[in-house]
Order: sequence, then C-alpha cells, then structure tokens
Amino acid sequence: MKHYKYLGYAMMAAGMLAATSCSDFSDYNEAKLDSTPSGNLTLWENISQNPQLSEFAQLVKKTGFDSELNNTRYLTVWAPANGTFNRADLETLTDSALLAQFIKSHVAEYGHAATGLLNERVHTLNDKSFTFAGSGNYTFDGVDITATNMPSINGLMHMLNGAARFFPNLYEYIFMAQGVDSLRQQFLKYQRTYLDPDASIKGPMVNGVQTYIDSVMVTSNSLTAQLNAQIANEDSSYTFLMPTNKAFVSNYNRIKELYKFITTTIVPDPENYEKAGDTKTKTVTVDAEYLSDSLTRRVLMNNLVFSNTNMYNQWLVGKVGPSDTLRSTNRNKFSNPKDLVETYMVGQPVEMSNGYARIVDSLAFYPWESYNPELSIEPRNTLAAFFNAQIHRQQSIPDSLISQIFGDEVRRRNFGGYRYLWVEPSGDRAKPDFCVTLPGVLSTTYNFYVVFLPSAMRQLGNDPRPNNLNFELSYCNENGVLASFKFSKAYADSLISGGTLPKQPTALNMKTSFENNPEKLDSVFIGQFTFPVAYNGLGAYYPTLRITSPLSVFSNEQLATYTRDVRIAAIVLKPVELEEFEAKKK
Repeated sequence: MKHYKYLGYAMMAAGMLAATSCSDFSDYNEAKLDSTPSGNLTLWENISQNPQLSEFAQLVKKTGFDSELNNTRYLTVWAPANGTFNRADLETLTDSALLAQFIKSHVAEYGHAATGLLNERVHTLNDKSFTFAGSGNYTFDGVDITATNMPSINGLMHMLNGAARFFPNLYEYIFMAQGVDSLRQQFLKYQRTYLDPDASIKGPMVNGVQTYIDSVMVTSNSLTAQLNAQIANEDSSYTFLMPTNKAFVSNYNRIKELYKFITTTIVPDPENYEKAGDTKTKTVTVDAEYLSDSLTRRVLMNNLVFSNTNMYNQWLVGKVGPSDTLRSTNRNKFSNPKDLVETYMVGQPVEMSNGYARIVDSLAFYPWESYNPELSIEPRNTLAAFFNAQIHRQQSIPDSLISQIFGDEVRRRNFGGYRYLWVEPSGDRAKPDFCVTLPGVLSTTYNFYVVFLPSAMRQLGNDPRPNNLNFELSYCNENGVLASFKFSKAYADSLISGGTLPKQPTALNMKTSFENNPEKLDSVFIGQFTFPVAYNGLGAYYPTLRITSPLSVFSNEQLATYTRDVRIAAIVLKPVELEEFEAKKK
C-alpha cells in the first residue's frame, strides 16, 4: 500500500492526495485481547455494530478507511455520535477531502486512554493537533466525551457528543480557498511527489525492479523555501496574504514591466579593458519571455507571508497594539501595514491551524519597498576598471554617515565597518579614469545620485578642494545595440527646476561636469535615465558608469582649484516614483 507522509513546510495540501498508511512502529500494532465483548472485536467492527455511530460508520466506509480500522494497527478513535455533526455538509466533500478533513481528525496512533488528570495534545492522522483533557469528565477539542475507553483488539474508542473542528494549515488552504486560482497554480508548479526508499518497506525484486510492500511517498514544495516560511508546519504561526486572481494578475503586470529582456543583451566588458576609453563588450543570450515571467512571479511571491511571532507583526494576532511596520519572512519591511492587510481584505481573516489567511483584492505594497527598490551601490565593490590611478578601499565611515547614505538598517547589519572607494591619481599630472558596474538594474526610470564623502574626515586628510567629474553610462538599447548616455549638469539642473530640457551633449567637458561640496556628505544629482531593458537576472552582465575628469593636466589653475582624488561612498539609483512619493509627503 502507499503511505504518504508530510515533511515540515513541504507538506501536500489536504484533498490533493488520498492514501492509507501503515505504521512503522510494530510494537503498537499487536492484536489485543480484552475481557469485555468489544475487546474481542476490531475498531471497525465496534463502530459498524454500534447503532449510535451509524452515521460516522457510513462516512468511514465511504472513504475506504474501514480497512485501516479493521487491521492490526493500534489506533485510538474519537467517534462522533449520530446527530452531533453536520453530516450533509460532509457528504458534499470528495472522498479524499472527507478522509483528510473529518475522519482522520478523529483518529490517532497508539492508545490514548481517558484516565486521571489529563491535558494532552493529540497528533491525529491528518497531522493536526487536538487537546484531549479532563479529570473524570473528558473532552476532545473541547467536545464532551460521553463514553470512554471502549476497548477493541486493535485500539481504543471514545464516543463524542460532537465533532472536532478541522482547520487546514496555510499550505492546505491554498488548495481550498475560493478565488485564488493564480496563487494555487503558482504553488503547483513547484510541488513534487516522490518515493522515499529509505522509509519504504521493500518487497521482492520483479524483473530486476525493486517493489515495495509499503511505499512511502513524500510531497515537497520548493516555493516555501523561497518564502522562508514553514506554512505547512502545524507548530508555526503566520499571516499569509493570499491575492485574488485580480490582485495577482494586476501585480504581475506591474512587476513584469520592470523585467523587460531581449534575446541577446550586449554590455561593456570593463574587466578586460586594456586602456582608458576601451570598448570591449560581451553578450548574453536568454529566453527573454521565460526569464521575465519567472522573475516576475518570484518577486510577486516574495513578501506574502509574515511570521506572527516577529515583534513587528504581533499586532496582527492582537498581542500588541497597532504597528506602523510589517516585516515579511524574507526580512523586508513595509510602512503601510493597514493598506496591506486590511484595506483590500475580502471578508475577515480566516483562521488556520497555524495562523490566518487574509485574502486581498489588491497587493498594496509600495513598489520601492518590494519589487522596485532603490539601488544603493557601493562602488568599492563594483569597480571594474581603472587607469591613471591607484585604488584604496578605505574603512571606517562613521555610523552617522552610513545612516545618512544607506539608512539605519544597513548600518546595523554592517558589523565589519563600511569601505568607501578612494581613487587616487597615479602621478602629479594624472587624471583618474575608472568604471563601476551597476548591478540590480531594472527596466525603469531612475534618478542618479553620486554620494561624495566630506574631505574634512580625518581618515581622508583635509583637502578642501571639490571634485570636477563627468559621468557616462554604457547600456544596451531595446534593439540589442550598445549605447551611451552622457550626463550633464545643465540637463540635471533643468530636471530639478522643471525648466526646458536641453539636448543631451555629444561630448563631455568642463561645461557638462559636476562638482561636489567637500565640506559635507554630498549627494550630487547627476540626472535621470530610463533603462530600456533589465539586467537583474542576467548574472554578471551589467551597465557601467564611467567616471572621468575634464581637467587639463597642463592647467595649474584647474589643478589648484580641483582635487583629482575621488572619494565616493555610494552611487544611488532612485526610482522616480519614490522621488514623487517623497515630494508629496513634504
């Protein structure tokens, strides 16, 4: 016979599979003899011959579970008496669902006797847990037991004045909830069932093929690992945002715009540059539609689950007062919790055996907090080529400055100290020329900022001169051709002022360059750019930002006015919609 077992968070949904199972614990499966008449009958014989249990017996027979109650496996049954449960509703279930949701909720391995003072959590055959408690008078899941310790050859039976309540776990509910077909199909893509040969009981070899007397089938779902949530674990507690089909499709379409790929993407190859201004390239070929769809779905699913034990989320289950922050199981924070879990909720939270499902008609995540984040790039990590320069990757930016650049969360995680990029000219008349790659870029519009460190910081020496630099972006256009975008101060200033935008420059010089204020941590806005294709998901294929100086090495005046040391803490690509949101909040 096939024996399905459920492994932790990788558990199969109830109703998806129907199977009988055989205990591996033979010590508990020996036939018992008793002096009472019922003790010489099997559990099934006692149930089927009891006129008070005829309705329960009919349902057991319907599912085929009577054979399990008739063999030598030692079990305890809490049997609901006639008229104490809604039989009509149960008969509308499929046989597999009836077995998983009702019959197996009332059957457990081994002997569970009602004696003395009792307060026990019983693990039933459907992997649910129910409280078996009392002293003299006993209850099961809060339901009164009217007759106790009725012996059988293969177990014990108690008679209930009602039925235990079945609560699916969050994983099971995905396959039961109405209106979440898109979510369900996403999980089904990652669900696998396979034979566990180590746990199965081997039978004879037949034509060179191993057979099994008792085959243990294991069902797993790798998508739960992506969620970092054990949503099938009965001992866990989560809140699961389950999007309706409308919400799923709407969010899918928004995210997919950020993952526009083309079949062949060409990018600069600065790792192999041999001289300043080199133009070596490399290409990557992908199945554009498949990659876009896969990444879109992955990002959509990434923040749907929240642990109810996390300090940020305990208000969801009434343990603390309302909070202004939620934190997903993938450690992302969200600043609009009411919109996420209440504003668009369909009905009320649905209680599960391991938390609550909230079906929502809109996934109201702020894009910049979920699927279109701000990119804070550390150029000391992404430096790809440099000429006429020495490179120093310095340490020890003060915590206060790290917080200003990257926020408190990054500062707290960065136990080893933050390293900035210091590019120093290689000689008295040299001008540094270097490229940094820009990982994580999506097909969207960003505002570009370059964050310079104050020169007054002791670690940097006290050079009061500003930088004077130009910036050129190399990227792939929608036709698969390598192109460049030259940032200019006039264009950036017009974006800030709202004035008429000038033409993009064809050459970079002193008129197009940017200066920083060396007396402070200075985030210099250098312009705005819309990437026609995405790079996040292509691997080590990135657009690059080339940083050069327009200074004349023969001009003593220019060399005296500007420093050629470049000290950059970060390059920040800020989604335009985030900037617009922040402007409205001011």
